Amino acid sequence: MRGALLASDAGMLDVRNWDRFVHATPGRRFQERYRRKAGTERGKLARCAVILAGIALTLVGTFFLAVPGPGIPILAVGLALIAQESSVMACFLDRAEIRLRRWWKKMRR
Repeated sequence: MRGALLASDAGMLDVRNWDRFVHATPGRRFQERYRRKAGTERGKLARCAVILAGIALTLVGTFFLAVPGPGIPILAVGLALIAQESSVMACFLDRAEIRLRRWWKKMRR
């Protein structure tokens, strides 16, 4: 079931893609995902739809930071969607991942 499709064809969330993302080198995983997505043949409409979905989820996640709700996970998914279409956001998230890992390591001591 390794290649089974987890979401609809629109989402293209494949188990192999998820494995590649999770097992990628920390600090490089978002940029590698961006490069893989940039190499595929997708229309401008599809790219715009992904970016708009990412922006919408980022706004909803920001709202849920102020009120009770799952703000951080929604915000993370929104930013990840934007990062798969933007190299600048991919670099930003890779740097943020490294900083969060360092911070988490300090907090666990």
